[in-house]
Amino acid sequence: MGSYDAGAVRFRPAGYGLLVREGEILLSRSRFTGLWDFPGGGVEPFEWMADGMAREFLEETGLTVQVERLVHVAEGYIAMFGHPFHSLRFYFACRLAGEEPSEPSHDPGEVTELRWWPLDGVPRGQMHASDIEALERFVTS
Repeated sequence: MGSYDAGAVRFRPAGYGLLVREGEILLSRSRFTGLWDFPGGGVEPFEWMADGMAREFLEETGLTVQVERLVHVAEGYIAMFGHPFHSLRFYFACRLAGEEPSEPSHDPGEVTELRWWPLDGVPRGQMHASDIEALERFVTS
């Protein structure tokens, strides 16, 4: 992550959605890291975590989701866009809240690809450790 002054570190709460359809889970490939992750992202000030996750999910996939339950919380330090962040990641099991389009559509500014993966075929070697932890908790709960 590099070396940053402690006063420069900002909090970054973010919500991510785990959506399963017919035994497959939706993953997005991040334009910023190249890794597969769950749709979602940073919440806005004064925005409830679940609402922010649903907004980010819609922006990245074109799908409207509703939160079912909190699955996992992860914490870490990251650097993005030249700034250090104390990252707080909230993972939610969710379900479709609206009618599903024939194919989800990705936001090319943040996501390079969306793909449904079989739960036993998720590309764990191309995912962040906290996403793998969230997936394992989700599958075993």
